[in-house]
Amino acid sequence: MPDDFKTAKTALAKLHQDMEAINMLARPSYLSVIEQMERTLEPIRRQQLKIGRALEMSGAAARIKEIVSANQHWHEVIKQATVTSLAESLAAAHQSWLEHIKPVQYDFSELSGLQASAKLVLCDASLRLSATERLMAGIDFEAIRSRFKIEMPVISGLESSIAHVTASYGSLAESIREISDITRLPAFVLPGATREIYTTSFALETLRPEDERDEEETETEIQLVAEAELETLGCIALLQQVDPGLARPYIGARDALHGNNADRSRHILSSLRELWNHLLRRLAPEDLVAAWIPGIANQKDLLHEGKPTRRAKVLYVCRELNNDPLTEFLTHDTRALVKLIELFNRVHELEIELTDEQLRAILLKTDSWLMYILQISPSNFHK
Repeated sequence: MPDDFKTAKTALAKLHQDMEAINMLARPSYLSVIEQMERTLEPIRRQQLKIGRALEMSGAAARIKEIVSANQHWHEVIKQATVTSLAESLAAAHQSWLEHIKPVQYDFSELSGLQASAKLVLCDASLRLSATERLMAGIDFEAIRSRFKIEMPVISGLESSIAHVTASYGSLAESIREISDITRLPAFVLPGATREIYTTSFALETLRPEDERDEEETETEIQLVAEAELETLGCIALLQQVDPGLARPYIGARDALHGNNADRSRHILSSLRELWNHLLRRLAPEDLVAAWIPGIANQKDLLHEGKPTRRAKVLYVCRELNNDPLTEFLTHDTRALVKLIELFNRVHELEIELTDEQLRAILLKTDSWLMYILQISPSNFHK
């Protein structure tokens, strides 16, 4: 699997370079990039078949079948996409896609450029999702509970949240039937959702003993984690725009990772535990959400004892995108983050020292979630 992964990553990196060259009005052509892309998919498909067989042998297939199905779905969308099917979608494409291809004029090359950009996004998503499949296959919640002496309700809540987030990712994937379904949304939506589910699986992976991990696959994770960290560098800047008062303590929590404070784990985890709640209040004030709810057709699970629920707040944040599968995914993804922080905090409370890798993983998951929800918020997603 690692060899196939490296082959696919190298090929995709070359395709991205070619796309950059095209955007600078150089060769090769969009059509040649699309042809290269079809060849690039082959090692990704081979890798997925190997992972599928490994899942069947491990008994984990049922738990992550939604991820496997979503990845297969991305391959089908890539194969079905044609330039002729994009004529109408070009006019409806979100501005962020047009900025990616920097079209010079409305012609065949522009249509090809949109197709190539969207296909590259799907290839990237497929490769990251393949890594997620592998990580999820190795996660044993009972082993985590036993190793860290965690109470059953904590583990059960985490396992349930992971099941819901993978199912909602599968539903989001199913809602995307063709390239135009992707390009109508901002360009960050699909890459961000896939990064979210990957960073969740990586955080869980760090709870496995190091001697149970394959060395070559660990190298793969190092590369993917570094890429995710680069993608989320802007989360602090976005958070500062929303509320500098939230950004300052969070920056302190991130700085604590590299410090020598004996209490740094508590500092980091307590900051993360409070951040999501305060940020949701800031992005979706209760009075505004309560006033907005009566205009919603389906008001199920939006109020509890007269107050807006977390689901209602997430729906409010996503209101201008008007995409139910995306809203469901973000709702469950937010719950998964809360449950992950709860688990890491419980491990820390049991006086088990969290490793740098574990703290880095939960910070990365939080960075990724911050980046995603802040990009989705109405004040940013038009940009």
